[in-house]
This record gives sequence, structure tokens and C-alpha cells, in this order.
Amino acid sequence: MNWKLIFSLSVFGLAMGVASIFGCVPANLEWLYWLVIALICVFWIVRKATARLFLHGFLVGSIGGIISPILTAIFFSTYLAYNPSYAEQMQKMPAGMNPIIFRLILAPLIAGISGLALGFFAWMGGASP
Repeated sequence: MNWKLIFSLSVFGLAMGVASIFGCVPANLEWLYWLVIALICVFWIVRKATARLFLHGFLVGSIGGIISPILTAIFFSTYLAYNPSYAEQMQKMPAGMNPIIFRLILAPLIAGISGLALGFFAWMGGASP
């Protein structure tokens, strides 16, 4: 396993978390940013990892996918200040539901889906024709 590669590429999750907190990523285009990040990660995994491409991709996606929602939960008041559209969405949540707890509960699900997707694309990217 190339742990240096895994942790280096996982920094994208940290960067997206910080960018989300300060409203640098428009909510309607966030998926596009994640897609570009995924393509960059797949390129580097296929290029630098010698084996276990799926596992490399899964770990990068999982670590990066859990960092972003945890950061937004930790810095939630700052996140709300810079993301008024999310503040509006919070008004539609059922009464008594804590949005911070909701984000923390969803974080492992987001991480798992991100890991599976990135692992699959890394595996496919490394498949010989």
C-alpha cells in the first residue's frame, strides 16, 4: 500500500471542506468539483499505485469523503454564515433534528459511497484492455 499517496490525495477532502465552510464552492456546482477531484485522484492512483488499485481508491475516497462533512460540522456556525442557502434548507428540517448531528450521522455513509466510487474508477482505470 502506498500510504503517502493515499494521505496526499485525501487532502482534497480537507480542501473541499475548508472551501465549503467559507462558501468558496457554490452548492449547485459542488458535485462538479468532486468529479474533477475524483478524476485527478484516479489518474494519480493508476499512475503511482502498483497494486490494489480498488483499495487505494476506496481509502482515498473514504478518508477524503469523511473529512469534509466532519469539518463542516465542527465549524457549523461559520459554514452557515457563508452558506445562506443551507441555512434556508435547515428551516425545512423536521423540528428537533439537529443539523450538526445529522451531518455527523451522514458522514460515514458519504465516506463509504465516495470510497466505493473512487475505488471502482481506480480499478477500471488500471484495467488492461
